[in-house]
Amino acid sequence: MDELRQLFSWIVILASAIAAIYKYRYKALDIITKIPALRKMFVRLSMNIPWIRHRFLSQMFRGQ
Repeated sequence: MDELRQLFSWIVILASAIAAIYKYRYKALDIITKIPALRKMFVRLSMNIPWIRHRFLSQMFRGQ
């Protein structure tokens, strides 16, 4: 019974953290993009994800 209670508390903590991150996601991105070193690291990490890289590159080289 104690293990179940501990598992439930971890689930509540995790759900609360996810909700907070979702609620303040734009504020967090604003902080990241204001600091040059974090911005550079964020762009490098995001360009390692294939579908993000494909979307950015297709928008950059799209003829208008």
